[in-house]
Amino acid sequence: MTIMLIAAGVCAVGGSGHVEAAAFAPRASCWDRPYLNSSVPCLVDPNWIVVRSSNAAHDLSTVAERLGLDVSAARASTVSGWSYIPTRLPLSDPDLERTVRTISASGEGIFASPLFLGGTELLPWVPMPELIMQVDDGASLEGLDVMDAHLGGFEGMVRVSLAATNAFEVLDAAHAMAERGDVQWAQPNAIWWAKHFFTPNDPDYSSQWALNQSNDMDMNAPECWDTTFGDSSIVVAILDDGIDQDHPDISQYPGNDFTDENTGGDHTTACDGHGSCVGGCIAATIDNGLGVTGVAPGCRVVAARIFNAIDFFGLCLGFIETTDAWIVNGIGWAAQSGARVTNSSWGGGAPSSSITSAFEQSRQAGVVHFGAAGNDSSSTISYPASLSALYAVSAINSGGNLASFSTYGNGLFCSAPGEGILTTDWVGSGGFSNGNYVTVDGTSFASPYSAGVAALVLSMDPSLSPDEVGDVMAGTCKDRGSAGYDTSYGWGIVDAAAAVAAVDTGGDCIWDTSGNGYVDTDDLLNVISNWGPCSGCSSDFDGDGVVGTDDILELIAHWGSCA
Repeated sequence: MTIMLIAAGVCAVGGSGHVEAAAFAPRASCWDRPYLNSSVPCLVDPNWIVVRSSNAAHDLSTVAERLGLDVSAARASTVSGWSYIPTRLPLSDPDLERTVRTISASGEGIFASPLFLGGTELLPWVPMPELIMQVDDGASLEGLDVMDAHLGGFEGMVRVSLAATNAFEVLDAAHAMAERGDVQWAQPNAIWWAKHFFTPNDPDYSSQWALNQSNDMDMNAPECWDTTFGDSSIVVAILDDGIDQDHPDISQYPGNDFTDENTGGDHTTACDGHGSCVGGCIAATIDNGLGVTGVAPGCRVVAARIFNAIDFFGLCLGFIETTDAWIVNGIGWAAQSGARVTNSSWGGGAPSSSITSAFEQSRQAGVVHFGAAGNDSSSTISYPASLSALYAVSAINSGGNLASFSTYGNGLFCSAPGEGILTTDWVGSGGFSNGNYVTVDGTSFASPYSAGVAALVLSMDPSLSPDEVGDVMAGTCKDRGSAGYDTSYGWGIVDAAAAVAAVDTGGDCIWDTSGNGYVDTDDLLNVISNWGPCSGCSSDFDGDGVVGTDDILELIAHWGSCA
């Protein structure tokens, strides 16, 4: 089973059996998949059929042999009721479509699909018998079986159920609905795979170089902490496989689960744990006598569990499984719950109209989104970090150079530490090590470090828009590579101290007219020298056009060190 699924073997085994696998082997033929107001091709893997049924082995027993399916080797999806069934031999296009249609007609309640592949990593994408649509105000929903009138809380984003029995009928329905004048776009709600952008490393590594080191190729966290540790009202939502809800060293609020697992935001299987590593980069608690600290330890993280890590008979392949609706609900919940920042350390799958729209709409509402660029050493940033609604982050090593595994390219925003990162792990034997902490590599950790700096910036001024947060961070990055912006480091290495210092909090000490850092006799003498009508002069603290007694009293009220 595993050999059939993994076309080119495995690599990088972690302490608890975590493994990353190569992509599937597609065939050049394809079908079109809707994306926004256009369509993109989907390749297929001729070795698999995907079926939704209460009992795939039983329901398909009468047709399996005739169709060349190996039902005994079926693998259950993490999405309830779905199974991946290998074919005994690769199927040609006509045979593939004929097999899917035959399966879908073989019993009531059975739905079948080819295993489509998409995205930069050519990962599985499987249409479900549901559509997600963005409709205009006043659009007629008559005759549609509406499941969610406002998916994820997003206005006009509708999820409907279809009576379709196979993927081809769903694709036809999506294309047909997209032609309606009152529909902006339509897509299948689909099961799709992405990848965690990580490679577990040495669990005994004991230095957090990313925060501070002698060569200054770090984020200047201690210098930042002289000003702020972050504000607990600034929350970063971790869109991931959950966070250990009982971890003693992560500052977090209770999470939520949008998958079929209903964990309350916690991990479930041995392949989970990634979200705890990500969350610790941002909000591991400082000065508590435990383990490590995050870059924004005064801020809080919250788990929005939007996918399941995939376990192949005890092997963790680095793949995750999700649906469009799970992710949209997670993004919507994060925004509506007051999260100011989100982090997405995953990607590589096919782009989705509904997910793109959810990121765009929530950004317009004030949420700042960060995404891991990817770990394939290519110059093509992975979806969803490739979206303009997200700030894409590449990874550097401790020498300040682009990590060998890091993706880079057009649209990159910044870079941050991502190699040899010591962070929190799922407590105990779960996760990537046998302890509470682990050292890991990947843009998965560069991205939350950057998201944490955004949280620090918002702690200084929560009124900033996502564009303004980006401007502050871009303008204060440590320049690397070519002078100015480049596609390897973006605007440079994210700098927490410089970003926080650059925020105009409106709290300038206007009473220190001499600029010596104190409100003292020099400033009092300046007031006296400007006594009387004085338009726009620095001693007119109350702005009434006259330097007088009110200004003297205001100066005395701020006497001393000027902070």
